Amino acid sequence: MVAVFRNQAGLKDLGVQKDMAAALKHAEALILAVPHEQYLNLEPEQIVKWAGGPLAVIDCFGILSDEKIRRYFELGCEVKALGRGHIHRIKEQVRGRAK
Repeated sequence: MVAVFRNQAGLKDLGVQKDMAAALKHAEALILAVPHEQYLNLEPEQIVKWAGGPLAVIDCFGILSDEKIRRYFELGCEVKALGRGHIHRIKEQVRGRAK
């Protein structure tokens, strides 16, 4: 079987950043795609500080607790997560639009 991928030319320029603060500098989004221990304890305040302001947070693996999701919203971030349909209710509560 042969796998064919398009638009791969730029991948050779990608690198791994071991310093989370440096990796998030001026970031517009944080994608949590693997449940590694170092990602489980990230604090929303620190993430937003490193990024330099609110960002989009995408949780692909159910890493974030409701409390952390709420805090990201309080800090002005957008949060999306797979299989977590109640996030919209948390956002409405934080932004003062709860019914």
